[in-house]
Amino acid sequence: MGLGSLVLVVGILYVTFNYWIMPGYTRHGLTVEVPDVMNFSSEDATNSLELAGLRAELIILRKPNLPRNVVIDQRPRPMSLVKPGRNVYVTVNSGDTTTVLVPRVVDYGIRQASNMLALNDLLVGEIRPDSIPSPYKDIITEQLPEAGSRVSPGTLVDLRYGTGLGDEMVSVPDVTNMSVKNARKFLLDRRLRSVVVGVSEEEVGEPIVLRQGTDPGVSVPEGFEIRLYLAQPDQ
Repeated sequence: MGLGSLVLVVGILYVTFNYWIMPGYTRHGLTVEVPDVMNFSSEDATNSLELAGLRAELIILRKPNLPRNVVIDQRPRPMSLVKPGRNVYVTVNSGDTTTVLVPRVVDYGIRQASNMLALNDLLVGEIRPDSIPSPYKDIITEQLPEAGSRVSPGTLVDLRYGTGLGDEMVSVPDVTNMSVKNARKFLLDRRLRSVVVGVSEEEVGEPIVLRQGTDPGVSVPEGFEIRLYLAQPDQ
């Protein structure tokens, strides 16, 4: 009788624990369907998930080419069956395309160029001497990214600076009737520099060199600056 009573009590406890207590504790067999919140705003997505008994975990990304301020991905996927209270990871596209304009720091001193970049939320990258001599020592001759580019705040801008005229002499080539772009490259290939005077390049549709300040055939030091005069728009 005593052994039978013990077995009966154990059986009752087992049934109570296994079928009543444990299912309530683990919510065994109870699931909810994940609602589709794609293209919802973050607020609407959060509300929709909470109404379904789920919790939204927001992930913010910046994707300029996708719809802004809406859900672009969710995990678990819509209509998945999950336990109540489950975290649903919702990716929201902020669409933040904040950029800054790279200022022109060519022709400025190294310190002033650094200050100009800092004022525009940019950082100075690599600073090194230019491989082509320049008549203006310690003046910026090249920058990368170029002036006018739009970049993210904190972008590094690499700088090159002039080291003064070179010791070697070179013969000035004839660059008249060339486009400004080709004339500049032609001169740089011969380790000479150039500056446009008179009509600005912006005032001329396809700027052509009308004349040059130093005659062809004249010997000048490497890095010497050749003045380029552009043709007037009606010429």
